[in-house]
This record gives sequence, C-alpha cells and structure tokens, in this order.
Amino acid sequence: MSTSGIGRLARAIGYPDEIPSGVSTYALKVDDGEIVVAEMDGRLLLQAILAPCGENDSLLETLAGYAAGRILREEAVLAYDPQSDSVMLWQPAPAEADAMALREFFERFAASWDWWRARVQEILSPKPTFPEVMIRP
Repeated sequence: MSTSGIGRLARAIGYPDEIPSGVSTYALKVDDGEIVVAEMDGRLLLQAILAPCGENDSLLETLAGYAAGRILREEAVLAYDPQSDSVMLWQPAPAEADAMALREFFERFAASWDWWRARVQEILSPKPTFPEVMIRP
C-alpha cells in the first residue's frame, strides 16, 4: 500500500484492496455504495453521493431542512454538486492524522452517510397507503 494519506486511511480502516501509489483520488466500495477519498492541500476529503436530483427539487429542499439540525451533531456537510446534479455528503480531515484519528474520522463519516442514506430512502420510496377500514362489532 502507498504511504499517501489515502493509503494510510485505507490501512487504518482495514480496507481489503490495495491502493495504487500516487493516486490523489480513490473510490472505496463501502456498504453497497461508494465513498470517494481525495487528497489535496494537506487534507483528506471524503465524499459520497446520496441521490441524483434531476427534476426532483423537493428532495433537495427536504434534505436541506434536515441539515440545520444535523450540522450541530456531525462534521459531515450536505451539499449540492452541480457537475453530477446530485446531493452529496462531504467531510475533510488532516491528511497527516494518525491511524486512530483516521479510523474515527471514517467511522463518523460512515455513520453520517448511513443516516442520510436512510432519509433519502424514506423520501424516495413510496409510502404504503392503506384503505380506511371501519370495524364494527
């Protein structure tokens, strides 16, 4: 594995694949999704796309409503990526952090990512409707 910040992060979290040396961006396969790690300007940046926006403006509006409360609980930031037209989550950390700090950084981001993905799933999945039933004795 490389000695870059990306390689050290991968080692710290026990990532099974080898990270090619010299890469500045790498996509980690995590929980049926993808977390992109980029190293730039002395920091690591984790990014994960939550959902494409497309014509669904209500998705972005609803998620933005949650963001105000979440910003007090976590360091991950909800953002809109105009290049991919999607809602994404990102979080920076110092690239020179030790293995324990890198592991905690990744775990906090993954926990936040799980929470946001659950909210997106709630919004995008149709809610079951039950017909009104009146039971009479």
